[in-house]
Amino acid sequence: MERFTRMISHDLKAPLVTVGTFLGFVERDLEEGSLERLGKDLGFIRGATVKMARRLEDLLAISEVGRVVNAPEEVDLADLIRESVKTVAGAIAIAGVEVRIDASPVTLFGDRSQLEQVWQNLVENAVKYMGDQPSPRIDLGVVAQGDQTVFFVRDNGIGIDPRFHGRVFEPFEKLDAASEGTGLGLALVRRIVEIHQGRVWLESEGQGRGSRFLFTLPRALKGGESRG
Repeated sequence: MERFTRMISHDLKAPLVTVGTFLGFVERDLEEGSLERLGKDLGFIRGATVKMARRLEDLLAISEVGRVVNAPEEVDLADLIRESVKTVAGAIAIAGVEVRIDASPVTLFGDRSQLEQVWQNLVENAVKYMGDQPSPRIDLGVVAQGDQTVFFVRDNGIGIDPRFHGRVFEPFEKLDAASEGTGLGLALVRRIVEIHQGRVWLESEGQGRGSRFLFTLPRALKGGESRG
């Protein structure tokens, strides 16, 4: 908790510093009557406040997982994935990413909104780190590994050095500091997966080799089976 509090304080301080700094510039712009500089400085302030709002929303989402739960329902896996992909459709279209869904008939049982967030965040993350791949592609599906049902989101993007595989699920961790986002998306994925008694892990051979995120959801599967 102490480490988490330090990270939150550090991460929220940056946009506040930006707002404070550019408010000073705005005062100068008004005194000098420079409308062009005023517009630019207000743009920086607006960007900082939007960034802080996103971070606070993600923090709230993490805090609510496991505490605020919608009524559980049966969910078809393929439908769930398609709805999750629709949410990120804009970013997918801009990046020109081909998305392929190969989901075996699987029924999940749980909070549909939380389950959608897992696939949505993983797809959004894959799009964000696609790099300059000329034929970007994301594959989503499910495989059997022994007695486990394992879900996956695989991309052919920039890949991740094996040394950093454990870090990507930590709150506020961003391997590319210049990338968009708050660094909480994968932390939220891990939180939701753990609430469903599962685990999530990353496989990637390194830079330029793509990434595959895999996870299990035993609680959601057991819930669905008990209903059937």
